[in-house]
Amino acid sequence: LEVGYEESTATYITLDGSNIKISGEGASSEKGILTISDEGTYVITGILDNGQIVVDAEDADKVQIVLNEVSVSCQDNAPIYIKNADKVFITLEEGTENTLTDGTEYVQTDDNNVDGVIFSKADLTINGSGTLNITGNYQHGILSKDDLVITGGIINVTAVKDALNGKDCVKIKDGTLTLSASTGNGIQSKNDEDATKGYVYIAGGNITVSKSNEGIEGTVIIIEDGTIDVTAEDDGFNSASGGSDEAAAVINSMSSEKTNDTAEEMINAAIDKITNTSTDEGTATDEPDSEGSEKSREGGFGGGFGGGDFGGGGEFEPDSDCYISITGGTILIDASADGIDTNGYLYISGGTTYVSGPTNSGNSALDYNGAAEITGGTAILAGSSGMAQAFSDTSTQYSLMYNLTTSVQAGTEIKLTDQDGNEVASYTPDKQYQSVVISTPELAKDETYTLTCGTQTAEITLTSIVTSNGQQGGPGGGTGGPGCPGGRSQGGMGQSEDGNATESTETTESN
Repeated sequence: LEVGYEESTATYITLDGSNIKISGEGASSEKGILTISDEGTYVITGILDNGQIVVDAEDADKVQIVLNEVSVSCQDNAPIYIKNADKVFITLEEGTENTLTDGTEYVQTDDNNVDGVIFSKADLTINGSGTLNITGNYQHGILSKDDLVITGGIINVTAVKDALNGKDCVKIKDGTLTLSASTGNGIQSKNDEDATKGYVYIAGGNITVSKSNEGIEGTVIIIEDGTIDVTAEDDGFNSASGGSDEAAAVINSMSSEKTNDTAEEMINAAIDKITNTSTDEGTATDEPDSEGSEKSREGGFGGGFGGGDFGGGGEFEPDSDCYISITGGTILIDASADGIDTNGYLYISGGTTYVSGPTNSGNSALDYNGAAEITGGTAILAGSSGMAQAFSDTSTQYSLMYNLTTSVQAGTEIKLTDQDGNEVASYTPDKQYQSVVISTPELAKDETYTLTCGTQTAEITLTSIVTSNGQQGGPGGGTGGPGCPGGRSQGGMGQSEDGNATESTETTESN
């Protein structure tokens, strides 16, 4: 959080085209490359054309870089390359605007595979209150192979792949972040070497992911506060372990093709596709390992098929390392695949969560392999009905899931009112929907509510902690239409001849 520094001991650096002027100790320059080699504070100003800032200090050194109206472009590598240090702090000076831009191809200069506009091999913190604009034409925007921490500033990232990526974690306390990832994820943290790492923790700020494959992805996602607005071509939030990315991508692509294959057939086809591909070279191998493929089918890949993702820990089993926790904040998700997807568990105890999408019946607004417990907060999730899941009956806050007779057009309000006509919950999804999940603290057992979605209405009596006219997912994952793994028996609310629901009947036992 500390953005101050001792001016008398700081090193001041002025960038001027291809020239670099240094006043102080700990830095040197050669051929347009500024190298910081000692612990300390470095205040940088000016424009560097096709140059680079490199931090190559000792393992225990802490380095603060103050960006004060800086513009750096580097056509063949990272504009800021943190090669070695203990911790590096990039401070955005108040009232300044700073810009970093790379080229479309990198020339590697050492054993590190540098692939981000800011690329760090050390813990990286971005703080201050200034503005940082990043354009990643090669791959990632900001990437740290350790921790990536953001505590303030106005940060705008446009990248080909991930906008923000921290291998050990991404932690955000404050700031205004606008992120766009044309083929990657808005925010990602994955660590396939250490199951205790690879998490996204958001404690505040205003975060907009305007374009992404998956909005926020990590082994664990924790939201405590802030306003988060995510638009995703795949999942909005995705909790999956480090080794599940490729399998998930294959299964999701197959789901989007609306194949008529069974879940088992899709899994086996995906495994065959993955094991026939060399992940090192990215090309198909000549001799598929049939024995390896068979072992994968027996649980090597692990995971579950419920809306389209593999997880860990055994076939159709929840991944105990994966969970999403929402305790506060305001979350808006617009997803083309699953809105909230976890290969393990979901816990909601506060905040306000809205999900719009998907429209594809092979995905759902809520998808989990273990349990989805809500004990507080407000959640309104709208999406397709084919794989729809309700909250788990281990929840302590009442909820309902209702699958409509027909799809409702995008922009049609969802409204839930009580017996006196008072509005209990409302939300207007941006996408077409046919399934609605609602939970708020105001819902009470044995009370009857009216759900209105355009011209369709239903009277629903909450007979248990979860009341549903569709399938409620349980431990072991999966749900959705008849025959999908993990789903429970259908039933719940009856329907009258005009297609509107009559009074609900109990579908799960009250705790």
